[in-house]
Amino acid sequence: MEYAVILAGGWGERLWPMSTRRRPKQLLRLGSGSTLVGETVARVAPLVDIGKSLVLTNAALRERVVPELRGVRRERVIGEPFGRNTAPAVALAAHLLVGDDRDAVMVVLPADHLIEGDEPFRAAIRLAAEAARATRSLVTLGVRPTRPETEYGYIRVGRASGPDGVFEVEEFVEKPDRTTAESYLVDGNYLWNSGMFVWRADRFLEEIARHLPDVASALADVGSRPGDAAFPDELLSFYERVPSISVDYGIMEKADGILVVPAAFRWDDVGAWSALARVWPADDKGNAVSGDAVLVDAERCVVWAEDGVVAVLGLSDVVVARAGGATLVCPLGRARDVRAIVEELKRRGYLEGA
Repeated sequence: MEYAVILAGGWGERLWPMSTRRRPKQLLRLGSGSTLVGETVARVAPLVDIGKSLVLTNAALRERVVPELRGVRRERVIGEPFGRNTAPAVALAAHLLVGDDRDAVMVVLPADHLIEGDEPFRAAIRLAAEAARATRSLVTLGVRPTRPETEYGYIRVGRASGPDGVFEVEEFVEKPDRTTAESYLVDGNYLWNSGMFVWRADRFLEEIARHLPDVASALADVGSRPGDAAFPDELLSFYERVPSISVDYGIMEKADGILVVPAAFRWDDVGAWSALARVWPADDKGNAVSGDAVLVDAERCVVWAEDGVVAVLGLSDVVVARAGGATLVCPLGRARDVRAIVEELKRRGYLEGA
């Protein structure tokens, strides 16, 4: 049986002040009337046993996330006591799923990405699950690039392997410079690394034991199930013992025989304000606007007006965002650097508990 594992931690610092610790990116409504995490659950629900699927989020967010997860059992929403990146979280989920179903196939999905095209998405997941069952390989979804993006990792695609439409991964490539990204686009054998994975849970645990033995050792002491009285203490002990490391660095770049399914749906990780220029409809001057905003002689601006009226006069290629009593103004080309502002605000005490 297939089960979803939805990663709903983090808070999207580069989308401050729209995204905060009280209302992180996965709880925003950017593509429709639903939150990003709610859309993620609805998109995958027809393919999996959604009741026994798992959602991992920050413990402080758990009660705000639960209402967005239609069909997911409350006890299957795991509140991480603190962040340890994705590898320990996915390993814990695999461990719990194997305890329920030794043949479990897990579909690992970030909760804060925008996807357009539910049917192409589901077709890609079905194909990846077929490959994972038939070959016992780790399978990732790669998205065909539409621009020379320098903020995504890439996958170099090798020869066909397994079911039709599945290929070997030749190499995972770090974020390139623009010239290199342009060459990847022309080459045609590179895909964006989407961070979405499908594999047998027991197969993934084999790789955890091989490459992250500290995580495997900590998992051995998690004997309870979600909802059991002992589970919170075992969960805390697990997170205290494991390193902070991503699935990509900890497993995918080390394991052999990785497969990739090239996906045809539109995908964006909405990692910075500049992404919203691609997501929101633009006016005739290229401005992407949400909320009560007035723009005069403005071009190619991204404006989020949530807290009162925002007025922009005579500016081009800027972000202006107002939310929760805070305002951000920065060049659109510096949108990826908003985290630096967040760090400075933390240092000065402005973001305590925000």
